[in-house]
Amino acid sequence: MVLPILLLILIGIFNFGQVFYSDIVINEAARDAARYASLGVSQTAIDQVIIEDCQTLNASQLSYSISQPYPQSSGLPVTITINYPVAVMPPLSLFLPGTLHLQAVMTMRVE
Repeated sequence: MVLPILLLILIGIFNFGQVFYSDIVINEAARDAARYASLGVSQTAIDQVIIEDCQTLNASQLSYSISQPYPQSSGLPVTITINYPVAVMPPLSLFLPGTLHLQAVMTMRVE
């Protein structure tokens, strides 16, 4: 009787760690990309920063948007939004939705 409960707790801990790790990665990627964008680098360089920072995640599920002011004027905001779905493991999907949608948004001013 104790084993099923123990397994459910262990799977829950593992899944929570997976969600927490994914959230940290996309937040760091959004921060790095916003910093690069605030320096006035090209769209390709910003894309590369996001892809490099998120290389431990499934790139096919990663989506992001960049709202840069054109022309880039000093003091205007640039916003990076990154979305990433994380699947919940089967025993926990009885209590939680099958997929948790994580989002990281970072805004910085253009220098």
